[in-house]
Amino acid sequence: MTDECARTVTWDETTHNLSLNRPWVRNVLSYRGIPGENGSSLTSVMNRFETGTYSIEDVERVLELGLIGAGMPERDADALLNQYVRTKPLADNAGIAAGLVVALFLGANKETA
Repeated sequence: MTDECARTVTWDETTHNLSLNRPWVRNVLSYRGIPGENGSSLTSVMNRFETGTYSIEDVERVLELGLIGAGMPERDADALLNQYVRTKPLADNAGIAAGLVVALFLGANKETA
């Protein structure tokens, strides 16, 4: 089964799968969300990316959940975040995180579908 909401990210020539469209990840987002300005729901997170009011936690948590949702163990996801997200300028990964959130709402990129 193909995950229409999945995306990929390439860090140092290695491509990693990302998906927020897994039951465990959806439950985390439903129950806990990602706390921040104007709420913790996924629509609040998407709004923060759209308005440029996203936080470090928004970027890191979306990418972490995306890596875990694509099947990566939490420990490995944390190591990748330490290497490619937490040591880089925030904007370098904000677009990737925002795209992943939008992908959960819209699915496959219509240009490549």
